[in-house]
Amino acid sequence: MNESLINEQTFIFTCLCLSVFRIYLEVIRFDFAKLPLTKALPTPVQANFHKFGFYMAIGYFVLFAPEYLMA
Repeated sequence: MNESLINEQTFIFTCLCLSVFRIYLEVIRFDFAKLPLTKALPTPVQANFHKFGFYMAIGYFVLFAPEYLMA
């Protein structure tokens, strides 16, 4: 029997909250170029790195939000 410290529903809900927060940061036009991780990346990679994160957040929201909205 596999037991974990965090169950699957809690993990999904936590990731869903993080994706909503990421989408919110994009809506308020947060400047991701000021983050320390972004400054460490080469300039051409910076925009693609954050764009990929935004698309992942939208995808996660679209896939898992209906489960919580319908429940």
